[in-house]
Amino acid sequence: MSARLRAFRFLSDRFAQRERPSYAVEFILFALIVLTAVSSMISLAHALSSLAHTMSLSR
Repeated sequence: MSARLRAFRFLSDRFAQRERPSYAVEFILFALIVLTAVSSMISLAHALSSLAHTMSLSR
């Protein structure tokens, strides 16, 4: 049996035996990631808008 197959079986058995995580924790982490991404995009859009406004005033 190859080492890759042994590693796969070890990991699949290990994860099959563990308890299912709380979905609330997973949802909170997912929401945190989404909020971080969205706030970064909004911040970048605002910065670019301010830059474009500043550049148009300097002409």
